[in-house]
Amino acid sequence: MTIIQPNKYQDVRRLALILGSVTIATIAVVVFSYIETVNLRHELSRGNESLEEMKVQNAELKNKFYNLVDNNNLEQLAAEKGFVEDRNPEWALESHF
Repeated sequence: MTIIQPNKYQDVRRLALILGSVTIATIAVVVFSYIETVNLRHELSRGNESLEEMKVQNAELKNKFYNLVDNNNLEQLAAEKGFVEDRNPEWALESHF
């Protein structure tokens, strides 16, 4: 009498294939996430460097502006243009209502 037994190893093969596929997919996700994290850190570093450069440029522009509107410079400019200081200015006030 012949007894036919089902293939017992087929389920184990499927399980090994599924676990292997899940493991490979997980590793791929972790690697791509790490690569993206490194890229974002580099981009953030470049952004911080750019921000520092802009802060320096802003400080230089503020310095130039304050030098231009310095009281001594304005008086010198007024003298060059021939402006005369009005000792008793008359102000025209406008109502907002």
